Amino acid sequence: MVTSFALIQIALKRQTSRSNDTRERTMKHLASMTLIAAGPVLAVAMAQSGPAFADPDERVAIEGRLQQYEARFNQEDAVALSELFDEEVIYYGPLGQIFEGRAAVEERYRQSFVAGFSDMTVDTIEIEVVGDTAWDIARYTITAPNGEPLEGYHLAILEKVDGEWIVQRTLVNAVMPEPPAQ
Repeated sequence: MVTSFALIQIALKRQTSRSNDTRERTMKHLASMTLIAAGPVLAVAMAQSGPAFADPDERVAIEGRLQQYEARFNQEDAVALSELFDEEVIYYGPLGQIFEGRAAVEERYRQSFVAGFSDMTVDTIEIEVVGDTAWDIARYTITAPNGEPLEGYHLAILEKVDGEWIVQRTLVNAVMPEPPAQ
């Protein structure tokens, strides 16, 4: 059986020759495939969480967490940024790296800041909430160390823990530049 991560890697390789609109559709499709692969986990969460769908205030709360993410990144505060993630988070980075645990995520951001990444903006594409489980898909733009903008997408699976939405898993990609015309 091919894992959802392998499918995402294959699709990302194909993505380099597509237009921006096609890339966004591809990322939405990849996010959907990831959610399908996570279906059994989400089904269990739905069964255990009581009401099937949360009220709109939960979406607002998750949007607030995305705004905190952006603000903490722009303050270059790796510690505060990592607190948005679960102690046992698994973070799939844009270059195929896998960071396991909050401490690894903190170090990942610390290294990003030292390297010169800065000025993040986050634009929410979709937020879905099912009981105490949710996912969000967002587009981000950051300034790379060379001063050029770098953009990509993320998919995060969150769980409500002690009244706060905490990232349990996240998958991040970077949009690749178009190959040179031949």
